[in-house]
Amino acid sequence: MDNPITLEGFTVLLDIDGVLTDGTILVDDEGREHKRISFDDIDAIFRLKRAGARVGFITGERGGFCDYVERRFNPDIMIAGCKDKLSAYEGLLAEGKLAADKVCFVGDSLHDAPLLRAIEQSFVPGDVPADVRASARYVLGGNRGRGAIRALARHLLGEEDAKKTSDGREGRS
Repeated sequence: MDNPITLEGFTVLLDIDGVLTDGTILVDDEGREHKRISFDDIDAIFRLKRAGARVGFITGERGGFCDYVERRFNPDIMIAGCKDKLSAYEGLLAEGKLAADKVCFVGDSLHDAPLLRAIEQSFVPGDVPADVRASARYVLGGNRGRGAIRALARHLLGEEDAKKTSDGREGRS
């Protein structure tokens, strides 16, 4: 049963590789790449949308998997091939597509660190390296591609708390 908490007007921004996926790239005999995602995380994205959240992806990746994500999730925001996520975020703010106090971001790598530091409600999966973890405000109970988005949804819907990072920075509770 879904929690009656509404996320109307709130935007959830996600990286793809290492957040939606576990960061593993499987290559078949014909050189095609395959990635893994968890059904728990797929369900969590749709749960966030049902609660009224806008869901978007900001990723450095391009290509077939990004096309799949766009078809599967019909995101409100899709920025693929992005090498400067902080600038992309600032552009969305300047265009009025986001409100800084009603947005969160989940990232997993040093490429995400500038945006993680800039956003008040920033999250990392539980299994990221310490140098990435230090850039975020919260650490999620789920891991990369294995429950991180589910843990985020549970946190935003008031069902479980994400851990604050060791520096004690405040975020959404």
